[in-house]
Amino acid sequence: MIVNHLEAARLLEGGRVIAIPTETVWGLASRADDPAATRRIFEIKGRDEGKPLTLFPQSVDRIKDYAVMSEAAEALVAAGFVPGPLTLVLESRVWFEGVVAKDMSVGIRVPKHPEALKLLSCLAFPLATTSANLSGLEPARSREELANYFPHLPALAGECGGLPSSTVLDARGDILVLIRRGPVGLMEAERATGLRVVSSSLRVLFVCTGGVDRSPAAAEWVESKGIQGVEARFVGTLWPEKEILSAASWADLIFPMESYHAGFLEELGVSRDKIFDPLGIIDPHAQEETVRKAIFARLERALAERVLPEIKARLRGV
Repeated sequence: MIVNHLEAARLLEGGRVIAIPTETVWGLASRADDPAATRRIFEIKGRDEGKPLTLFPQSVDRIKDYAVMSEAAEALVAAGFVPGPLTLVLESRVWFEGVVAKDMSVGIRVPKHPEALKLLSCLAFPLATTSANLSGLEPARSREELANYFPHLPALAGECGGLPSSTVLDARGDILVLIRRGPVGLMEAERATGLRVVSSSLRVLFVCTGGVDRSPAAAEWVESKGIQGVEARFVGTLWPEKEILSAASWADLIFPMESYHAGFLEELGVSRDKIFDPLGIIDPHAQEETVRKAIFARLERALAERVLPEIKARLRGV
């Protein structure tokens, strides 16, 4: 059953669970201030009750009513990430059963979807939400998938945007901690706010032309350091475009060998935020052996002096 925002509001006021579209995936929602309603979400989804739901406040301005707005959170809002596909973990000011964790942290997100925002704006309470799927399965991204999971659930009008599930950042401290990757990249958040973003894992990509000499050697060097949580891959600009974009999407940090490689990635639409300045390593292909050795020696110095510090600065616990 498809309902408009006024009908959806009445259902929510009565303690019902409904489905709502967002710019990422379909979500399940109930009023957050009704423990019986939030329990229905856990029951419908088969979700572990030890995993709190996400809070959708009525607007960006209402976040402060439910959580402490840290300087980091304020910076993310000012940078334009909220509303949007970003969930902030903050210190809660209130207790909502099933939504606020035992340590009084709460995940808060304001979606950037016209129908969801229209619904939220007419509510007197925030929503408890989670992705629309049975626990352990992929979130619904279309009405057909939603109906397969929950054929009798009322659903707000509109379609979801189809972006990956939201990025989750812990913004309670002086630095941002990446909890879950999503549409907002680690370096995108860092460069927009001027705040350091750290993570328990990092994905590093090296880019050269053919993907046969420089970038494989760089990835192997990083992997040889055995730094827990760090994974390194490589790609060449001569590779199929689909493979290049897939690798770039996977990466948190991208290190091109030459300026040409950086420009090539930007032309493909890869975010400039995650592309670091070129390492300045020329192509060793067809060079004499003495020149090749000098090139790889220079590459190793660049990795030790430029790449490794960038990795360690963003790796939590290092």
